Order: sequence, then structure tokens, then C-alpha cells
Amino acid sequence: MKKSEGYSVKQGIKDSVIQLMAEKPYMDITVTDIVTRAGVARASFYRNFNSINDVIDAISDELSEELIEDVSPILHHYDERKWREFLFNHFYRIERRQKQMKKIRFENISVIFTRTEDKIQQSESLFAEDTIQNKYLIVGKMGLINSVTKKWVDTGMQETPEEMIDFLMSLLKEIGEKAHYV
Repeated sequence: MKKSEGYSVKQGIKDSVIQLMAEKPYMDITVTDIVTRAGVARASFYRNFNSINDVIDAISDELSEELIEDVSPILHHYDERKWREFLFNHFYRIERRQKQMKKIRFENISVIFTRTEDKIQQSESLFAEDTIQNKYLIVGKMGLINSVTKKWVDTGMQETPEEMIDFLMSLLKEIGEKAHYV
């Protein structure tokens, strides 16, 4: 891997894992593969990560932290403008990573999305609600966004981000309307 100004060994290792996930199943990737691709010493790998699973967790953490940070302020209510803005940023962020995402083997994408969903589910700040309705609506919205995004990536991102935004907006609006009538 070419090292440039601002090169981070940790980021180089994560980038190498993503590149390797495009070539073979996650379970077949070795530390030797990663350090060779990243152009770093094995000691550098272990200085930054305890295992390959830790690297996948770091990648998933980045994705879930971005999602949680962006969606937290709007999860508890339905504000069409704010939801549309969030979805716009979300789908265009994924689209910017499209080349990388399309290259990652299907089974490897599932690993990343599953771990991201687990991280989201563990976020106490999102789910510390006092009512059953609020708590499960939030889980439902997060699951909906993650599952639809995963399916979009799995099927080759054939729809435009605008089509995905409109689709999810219609579902979120329906959820919001039904929640007020319950």
C-alpha cells in the first residue's frame, strides 16, 4: 500500500482488510495477508489490533458511529425535512463508498452490516426510552434503515440515492402516522 503524508498505520490496516474482503471470504483472510497488503510489520498490526475481528469491529464502529451521530437527533419524532436530510447524507455517503462496497464479497458485506447493526443495538443513548412504543419505534426505524441499506448494497445499488430516500421517506411517514394513532 502506498504511504502518503498523513498515512496512518491503523487506517492502512483497515483499508487493506476492506481490499482483501473484495478478493476472498473474511474467514480466509490472514494477518500475513493484511500486513503484506498494508506494507507494515506484523508488530504494527498487533500494536493497533488484537485480531482480525478487532479490525472488522473498528470498520463497523466507524459506520455505526456515523449513523448514530447523524440519526440520534431525529429518531424520536418525524420531521420530514430532517429525515430527508439525514437519508440524503446517508445514501450519498454509501454511494461515495460504492466502488469499495461493490468490490467487497457478498458474505463479507453481511459481516460488516451485521456487526454495525449490533453496535447500533448496543447504543444506550438511542434506546433509553421510557415507553414501549418509543423504544420499539426507534429500534424499528434503525433496523429499517440498516436493512434497506444492506439490501441496496447487496443488490448492486441499482436504484439512485433519490429513489432510496423517497422509498424510505414513505415508510417513515407511514410509521410516524401510525404511531400517533396507537
